[in-house]
Amino acid sequence: MPLSCNPPVSKQQKALLTGEAFWSFSLSHYNEDGVQQGALILQDKHHGNVNLALLLIWLDSLSIGFPTPDIKTLETALISTDTLLFSYRKLRKAIKKTANISLYQDALNFELQLERQQQADLIEALLRIPLKQVTAIDPPALLRHYCLSLNAETLIFNLQANQAN
Repeated sequence: MPLSCNPPVSKQQKALLTGEAFWSFSLSHYNEDGVQQGALILQDKHHGNVNLALLLIWLDSLSIGFPTPDIKTLETALISTDTLLFSYRKLRKAIKKTANISLYQDALNFELQLERQQQADLIEALLRIPLKQVTAIDPPALLRHYCLSLNAETLIFNLQANQAN
C-alpha cells in the first residue's frame, strides 16, 4: 500500500512532535546499546547526519511517515548548522588531546547547543511535510531508506537498538 493511501497524522499527533520531545528521545535512544557506535560510524564513514537518523528512528517508532523524497527537505534544514557543527566537533577533538578538561567541557557544551538547534531546525522542517500514519501493511522504513541511500544498511540494526521494526 503506498504511503499516500495512509491517513494523515492528526493535529494532536502533530502537536507532540516538538523539539523538546525529540531531544528527550534522542538522549535516551543514543544511550541504548550500540547506538552511539553506529551513529559515529554513520557520521564519520558514511557522511550521514546523526540528528536526521535519530529523527527518522523516532518517527518510525511513532509509526509516522512521509514520502521518502521529502528527506531532502530535512537535509536542506541541516545546511545552516552542519558546517558549524563539523568545525566545533573537530575543535573539540583537538582540545581533548590537550587534556584541558575545562576547555573541552565548554566546547562539548557548545556543540550540544548546536546539536539541539539542529534538531529544532529539523522539527520545523518536518512540520512542513505532509505526514502520514504508517500501518503494519506499510511498516515504518524511514531509517532504512536513509541508511540505504548512504550505503550504510549494515548500521540499521545498531541504530534502531530496541526499536520495533
